[in-house]
Amino acid sequence: MDNGWRVLGNVELKGGFLCLSANSSARAEKGTALVQRALGDLVRTPLTEIRTIQQMMAERPAKGGRKPSSEIPPELAEQAIHEYLDQHYRETLDRPVGMLGGKTPRQAVKTKTGRKKVAEWLKYLENQTARQPDRAHPMAAYSFEWMWRELDVRDLRR
Repeated sequence: MDNGWRVLGNVELKGGFLCLSANSSARAEKGTALVQRALGDLVRTPLTEIRTIQQMMAERPAKGGRKPSSEIPPELAEQAIHEYLDQHYRETLDRPVGMLGGKTPRQAVKTKTGRKKVAEWLKYLENQTARQPDRAHPMAAYSFEWMWRELDVRDLRR
């Protein structure tokens, strides 16, 4: 860098994904460890891609040509986001939720009033997801159906 610091890798956000690039596997491992330590459970197990210099040079656009796409394939992005959401909401079922009076969803469904609150909470989650402006975004296609079943409140779904 201009200030004399050595750059060992690059981190950037691309379409909802955090991408780390480095020019060696050792630097990639060190960078991955740093990112995971800093962000904790906000990031999942990384997907790794190794490319040779020849592959990278072949991907370079010719003068006046188009840039290669560096976006993650949509089906892979959807799978990764849905897996993360599954894990996140599975953990949430055992954590206190403000909308449920500080009870966990599993605790709240044990009473008639709590069941109604859980159904309202699930509808709220679904409505927030439905408001995703980009209908092609993987978040927009996420289904909360499994939570309705797991909490046994499907009969309250309208």
